[in-house]
Amino acid sequence: MKEDNSIYFMPASGKADIGESKFFGAPDLPENFDWPADSEGFDMEFICQINCCDAHKFNSEIPESGMLYFFGCIAEPLGVPDAPKISEGFQSMGYFSVKYEDVPAPELQSGEIVDINGDPIGFKEIKIEFSKDENVCTEMYHKLLGGYPEGTDTDELSDYRLLLCLDSFSGEDFDLEFQDSGYLYFLIKENDLTNKDFSKVICYLAI
Repeated sequence: MKEDNSIYFMPASGKADIGESKFFGAPDLPENFDWPADSEGFDMEFICQINCCDAHKFNSEIPESGMLYFFGCIAEPLGVPDAPKISEGFQSMGYFSVKYEDVPAPELQSGEIVDINGDPIGFKEIKIEFSKDENVCTEMYHKLLGGYPEGTDTDELSDYRLLLCLDSFSGEDFDLEFQDSGYLYFLIKENDLTNKDFSKVICYLAI
């Protein structure tokens, strides 16, 4: 049996320190970070950041250092009225983005966005811890790496492998629902993962 090289996520209590892995909240960014925008010029939502040093301890295919940032146009699954709908299958390249920055955590700064009163805008963060035990995924099924994701046509994706599985889930102040509890897959080619090139990652929604 082939070894399972997946890294599973479990929510942790407390606020994430600068540079720690988390969903939502404010990303911790290097100076002059280029926040990704969609094809119409609007900023994408920040989904999560992954501390590669921590994840590398569970799978050496992840870079030894740096941060992975995942962004996307997920306003519609978050319940925003009249937001562009995410349909099953491949997603438009201009609506999701993965950024890799090899910058030490002490050099990162909070990318928090505030309103005109100085109050934070966005959802409360969920700190992430990693595990090799799939059984930690009791309420949400998020993971890094692995083989072909379920619910996809492997002929179409023969050159790709799973980078991130994002499950439908809820936090203290949000409900992320991909239609009927679907999964959003970020997919990458083997050579691109080896070369730390995350600019050509694609997305696929499985229902």
